[in-house]
Parts: sequence; C-alpha cells; structure tokens
Amino acid sequence: MVFILTFVICCNKLVDRSTQSSNNVLARVGDKIITVNDYIKRCEYVPRPRYCNSNNYIHKKIALNSLIAEKLLALEFEKLNYLTTENQKHLILGQKEQAMRQLMLKRFGYDLVKIDTNKVKNLAKLRNRKYELIFFVINKKHEQLLEKNPNNTTLNKFIKELNGDIEINSKTITKDDTILKEVEEILFFGNQNLNILYGPFNADSENILFFEIKGWSSGVDITEKQKKESWETAKDMFTERAAKQVYSNYVSKIMKGKTINYSPGVFERFSNKIAKIYLIEKDKKEAAIENRIWERKEKTNLISFDDIRAMNNNIVLTHDKKKYTVADLLGLIQIHPLVFRNKTVKPSMFLNELKYAVADLFRDIHITEKAYALNINRDTDVINTEKKWGDYIKSGVLKGGPGFGLSSKKPPAKALTAKIDSLQNYYSSIITIDTDKFEKISLSTIDMSVIYSNQPYARLEPDFPILTDDHILDYGKKVVFNE
Repeated sequence: MVFILTFVICCNKLVDRSTQSSNNVLARVGDKIITVNDYIKRCEYVPRPRYCNSNNYIHKKIALNSLIAEKLLALEFEKLNYLTTENQKHLILGQKEQAMRQLMLKRFGYDLVKIDTNKVKNLAKLRNRKYELIFFVINKKHEQLLEKNPNNTTLNKFIKELNGDIEINSKTITKDDTILKEVEEILFFGNQNLNILYGPFNADSENILFFEIKGWSSGVDITEKQKKESWETAKDMFTERAAKQVYSNYVSKIMKGKTINYSPGVFERFSNKIAKIYLIEKDKKEAAIENRIWERKEKTNLISFDDIRAMNNNIVLTHDKKKYTVADLLGLIQIHPLVFRNKTVKPSMFLNELKYAVADLFRDIHITEKAYALNINRDTDVINTEKKWGDYIKSGVLKGGPGFGLSSKKPPAKALTAKIDSLQNYYSSIITIDTDKFEKISLSTIDMSVIYSNQPYARLEPDFPILTDDHILDYGKKVVFNE
C-alpha cells in the first residue's frame, strides 16, 4: 500500500510558557543555567512534594535548592567521566528535536497569524451558545446510508426514506461538552442551519452519526470581566486554528510528493509483534520505559523491541526510494516514539493505525531535518531543553534512578541531603543566584501534571528533583543577571 504523506496537526496549544524566551537567568551553576521560566515550570507543571509545594518563602527556597542540587549532581556525573546509555541519549535527543518542531510551529504558524477582529467576535458569540440537537447512530454495516443523504433534507424525511426502525435521541450541547471534532466544527466554528441533516460522521470504528439542529439559545456576557475572558478565549481559539492551517500549508510543501510503500507480509508481521507493546495498559508501558531509561533489571510482562530483532534485516517499507529494514525503523522509533491518532485502538484496527503512526513519524523526521537546516537547533530554548533533560538524567543516575513518585510525601534521605550540602560547599564559588528575581516569583499551589497531547514525549517537564529539603541559601554568590 502506498500512503501519500499528508500533514495532520496532532497537538494541543503548544505556544505557552514552554516556548517563550528563556533568557531570564535566575541562577548559574558553572556552565549550567536555571532560568526564571525553568524554575516556574519545574515547580508548576509537575507535582512538588508536600515539603515544598506552597508559595511561602521557605518552600520556594527548598525548590530552588532542589533544582540547583540537580545541576550539582550533573556536574559530578561529568567530573567522574560517566557516560549516558544509548536509551538515555535517545530520550535527550528526542526531547531536543521535539522542542525544535515546536519552534517550527511557532515560527511558521503562530508568528504568521493576523487577528481578524470580526471572526474573533463571531467565535466569542458561538462559544456562548447552547444547542438542542436530535440525532441517531447506526452501525457502519449499513453502508448504503453513506450515499443516501441528499442535500437540504431533514432527519425525519431521511429516516422515512430508509424505511428503518431507528431510534432518535436528543441532547443539549455546550462548548464544555466532549463531542466529535466534525460536530464541534459545525456548531462552534462554522455556519449553522436549523432543520438540516448533518452527517454521516464516524462516531467510532463501528458506528456513524447523523444529527440535526433543532434550535439554540445564546448566553450573554454581562460584566467587563466576562466580556474580556470571552474575547481572550475566542482570540486564542482563532489564533490556534489559523496557526495550524498556516503551518499545515507550510509542511505540505515539505512533504510534497513523498510516499511510503509498506512491504506486504513483512509489515503485517511487524505489526503483529509491535502491537504487543502498544496495546497494553498505560501504567505497564510507562514502567517498562522507565526501566529501560534507568537500566533497571526489573522484569515486566511487556514484550520489548528485543523480541522483534529476529526481523531486523527484513525490508519493512520504502520511503523516498530508500528501503528501511525493521532495525532502521526501530532505531527511528526509539528516538521518536510512535504517536497514534486514535487514542483507543482496537486490535482489529491496529495495522491501519500503525501505518498512519509511521507516516506521521516520517513527517516529523522531515520537519526536523528542515529545522536543522534552519539552525533551529541553535536556538536558546532548544539548547536549554536539551541540557535540562540531560542534567535530569545525569543527576538521576547518580541518585540511583529517579524515584520521583508523583505522590511522594517523604523528604529525601538524610544521607542524600548531606551529600547535596557537601556539593553546595564544594561548588560554591561557581554558583550565582539572582535573589532579586527570585523574590519576585509567585508560584501556584495547585498540583498539576501538564502534558502534551499527541506528541512523542508527553511530559513538558522532567519530574521535580527530590534531592534536598534544605531551605537555606548559604552558598554561592548573589548577583543581578541582565539577560
């Protein structure tokens, strides 16, 4: 089968504090830096342990000491000439290249959007609507229905033409409900018509949906605060949609003419084996990934890539006239884990979903190649991301693995805290802290675990480093950074 590589944006809003400028230096530990942005995200985008999860001055200092401790352990790792493993290198490189693609989206998407005030106003109005819908869902085995929906008919007329006993349902829909993207597009972004049949839409892998709008009511923003919030939300929605469209057009030019030819037989056997990795519970898969990164010997029931190595030399696909073996494809996947467009993949549909996931993998590879050609790998944020994940890995190795449980309540062991204290003293002369900036920082006290949707690496930030509960800044030098 030949797949034309088309571009599908598979991400939520990525342009947030994670892609803002990171030059606002808060602390330096030798050649390593912690920016104000780093500090806030490491404290807010992953849960902090209870002994430092507030916004008071003591807890904020514990958090800063913890991030500095991570850098100190990374320095020790380098001083001892330790080396990261291949799996750890893959993670660091993968995080770096994902950051590069995010900056491509920003540069060739978000940065090119011009706000259309009239369209934003319309979006703000649609967001306040409450729709009354009638609908029915039928099994896809009735394929003739897909061709029988004439223009400008109503749901009742359509059902009469089918001569079928079909149950009609009704539902009230607002912007806060979870609905199909096609339905959301019509109700909150498109042109709405009463008493017109819409459909068919794929409700899931087995059923199709038809619906009709019977009416709607519109809420009204009264206070200035409500009006401002509606406007800002609508503006963000407009910007995100417009950015995706602009970027999609840009990537389409990169991908023009590129195809994938999946080798019959070989790809099916590869799919059957790799399905055992992906069609498992999320917690088991994440445990196996952690074991691989930290070189743990713990056994799991999860099949690994090692179980597929017998097929290593088989040609699994051809892309741009280059033949890829199973070993070649696995090498790419280890740096860029597969992302499936549908989050719930049934075993019977896995082969087809895998083809799309592999196509998206090659799309991202071409975007990354373009990013390298544009020197985006030299961007400050990309360099900072690479170093941040590298230091997280290095410090975790010296600590003996992360052990960063999301519900951790206990402070680090006294021996570890004592080790951090000695490193603070030893490296004090190369540690500088901008306390003026630090004292102005305010942190959220809400535990969050922020992730990307539909990205190879879901976590925005490494786990919070549980290395010390010391709140005293009695080392290093106070400075004022001008960056």
